[in-house]
Amino acid sequence: MGADMALRSLYLPTGCTINHTAATDTIRRLCREATIADLRVLIDHGWIDDEAPYSEETWTDEALTARAAPLRQATETELLQLFDGFVRSLGQRDVIRYRFDNGDEGIDAYETGGLSSGDDPTDAYGAWDIVFDTDKLPDSWPDQIGAAAGLLHPWGDGPAVTTVTFRAWA
Repeated sequence: MGADMALRSLYLPTGCTINHTAATDTIRRLCREATIADLRVLIDHGWIDDEAPYSEETWTDEALTARAAPLRQATETELLQLFDGFVRSLGQRDVIRYRFDNGDEGIDAYETGGLSSGDDPTDAYGAWDIVFDTDKLPDSWPDQIGAAAGLLHPWGDGPAVTTVTFRAWA
């Protein structure tokens, strides 16, 4: 029997809020410019809830190209809703907020997580997928969305967010 301790941390400049406009503009741009390869990643990982059944045979490059416009629109709608859920989650009770500062400057840290045996440990943990799931969204999409939202990396470089998972087996 095993258990995971999964934690996620987000960082914003002290006193700042999520830049909703910039992030939603970035989501719209990414979705409208989504390539066939991007659409395939989105379908493979369940981000697009399309009415057509998915299989390798039905979703050839030609089939994706023919349905690209509605798939891009469905992705945009889904990701915008997920982003709104992410923003709302920052104020939920399963998120801890604290400040690292040096007087007037610093960062506000938001953390969520806990023990997990397969499911997300908190609702917020799942809501943060839009800026964390670098392996389930097309390359660089979570980083671009997070950076547009104003999220910081604590060292000032690299991805906008970090994930830490501790595992223990009994």
